[in-house]
Amino acid sequence: MIEPVRIVEVGPRDGLQSISQPISTENKKTYIDLLTEAGCPEIEVTSFVSPKWVPQLADAKEVSALIKRDDDTIYTALVPNKTGLETAIDNQYQSVAIFTAASETFSQKNTNASIKGNFERFEDMHPLWKETNLRVRAYISTCWVCPYEGDIGAEAVIKVIQDLIDLGIHEISLGDTVGKATPDDVEYLLNIILDNWPVELFALHMHDTYKMAAENITIGLGVGIRAIDSSTGGIGGCPYAPGAKGNISTETVVRICHEQGFDTGINIDKLKLAGTYIQSIIQS
Repeated sequence: MIEPVRIVEVGPRDGLQSISQPISTENKKTYIDLLTEAGCPEIEVTSFVSPKWVPQLADAKEVSALIKRDDDTIYTALVPNKTGLETAIDNQYQSVAIFTAASETFSQKNTNASIKGNFERFEDMHPLWKETNLRVRAYISTCWVCPYEGDIGAEAVIKVIQDLIDLGIHEISLGDTVGKATPDDVEYLLNIILDNWPVELFALHMHDTYKMAAENITIGLGVGIRAIDSSTGGIGGCPYAPGAKGNISTETVVRICHEQGFDTGINIDKLKLAGTYIQSIIQS
């Protein structure tokens, strides 16, 4: 059996959120449907966040209602608080994502709250996601480098991971938010983490600002990580991280995985169609 790697396609949410030009609901629907047709095992569709903070995702309910859902694909929505969680449930999501950071400064810039404040929100949400048997994945931004604080120590990351695990989170995505982590940095932190917890709990979310994401993902695969976040066409980054110019493209991650003998379940030709489509929309 060829070992699988699950790619989490974040283009429709993380990729589009920092693009200032309005993209129509119909274009978003078409993009997501193309990703489904390509066989993406998980697609992060949108975020139920206030349009004041992320105007591009103001049509989250409409997009969620229009997309064609396939039983073989997990559809995930990012939720910032209990209200967002309730809206995700109302819109038929069985998988949601929450977000925090390993850097206090970045947490304040990104969520307008301290790390402690983020966890107070999670505690408020926890009974509802448990009661409804939702799958919950969590993002930790700035696991290696913060654009405001610089290098982040492993101790800070470990504490956030432990607190998330105590909440029963199903998967934790470790983010290199500004793309400055070197392969040695990635291997060092992952070895510490995997000495404490099973590898199945973790995914990697690597930005390609300094062209190290592919090598860093290869390091992750080498230590046993089997879930990778990426964005078709390499679109997007983080609007709250100066210099974070983009996610690594899903096309590149699929190529890396296939070259190393892993199975992603993704049809690369159909994936390229999705990438070409969204790039044409953004550049038009």
